[in-house]
Amino acid sequence: MGMALAGFAVPASLPAQDQGQLSPNQPPNQPKISPALPSDPNLFVRQAIHHSIEAEKNDHTRWRYRFHREDEKNNYDRDVVETDQGELARTILLHGQPLTAEDRKRDEERMRKLISSEEERAQRAKRIKEDGEKAQQMFQAIPDAFDFKYDGTEAGMVRLTFYPKAGYDPPTRELKVFRSMSGSVLIDPEQHRLARINGRLFEDVTFGWGFLARLNKGGTFLVTQREVAPGHWEIVGLDVKMSGHAIFFKNISFTQHEVKSEFRRVPDGLTLAQAYQLLEKNDGAVSATVAPVGNDHSTPQSLARKTN
Repeated sequence: MGMALAGFAVPASLPAQDQGQLSPNQPPNQPKISPALPSDPNLFVRQAIHHSIEAEKNDHTRWRYRFHREDEKNNYDRDVVETDQGELARTILLHGQPLTAEDRKRDEERMRKLISSEEERAQRAKRIKEDGEKAQQMFQAIPDAFDFKYDGTEAGMVRLTFYPKAGYDPPTRELKVFRSMSGSVLIDPEQHRLARINGRLFEDVTFGWGFLARLNKGGTFLVTQREVAPGHWEIVGLDVKMSGHAIFFKNISFTQHEVKSEFRRVPDGLTLAQAYQLLEKNDGAVSATVAPVGNDHSTPQSLARKTN
């Protein structure tokens, strides 16, 4: 989520917003939210972020899902399987079309290289670790960087707006963007999880006095997260629209759209080689809607039953 901030997609069927104001003492005409909300909205956001981070640390389940991505260079759909060694993904569609024989060959070579090359896996693990550390840093900085205000309810969740705190001094270059960003968040008050972050740059953001890089005013991002199985939350959508210039005044235009869907639980302890076999056979896993999430007594055999 933190990397998405530096760069949650809303379903088209998202219910209309409730425009009423929400406070700890809600008027009778407001939907009842339980548990009671802290009088300090920043404390409410801080609790949700802390709970989200802890839940992520303690969730060691592995999942299979469908991934769609579009940007300036890519348009593909992939079948992704998570393992203890990282993810393995088979490309299903390119630009909405089945792969040609040549495309399929390249995709197979990509997967096999990842499975067989210890160096390749180590490099990817290093990138993922570094990105994860930056992401967590940005995520944890949110309550310190912004002032929040309760702004009603939406789809049974609490909506808050945010604006940069006066005098906020970002400790890193990545966090500098927070000083020029406003928007809203949606939080599940029962599970204390962020369901959506919607942000917009209300002014240009410059790096190196504008000589190194500039992000133009009006850039937006939208990240959506939801509970895909009892107690298990995933980012299911990302939309980013940014423009500006990079080093030597090279113009940049960045549009990215990602959707994750069809989450299914897979057995614990899968290796990349086993994930490859699942993808080769197009095996399914038990549906995420009925998988025994968080059940310490569940077994790989019980989780590996196929769905129709």
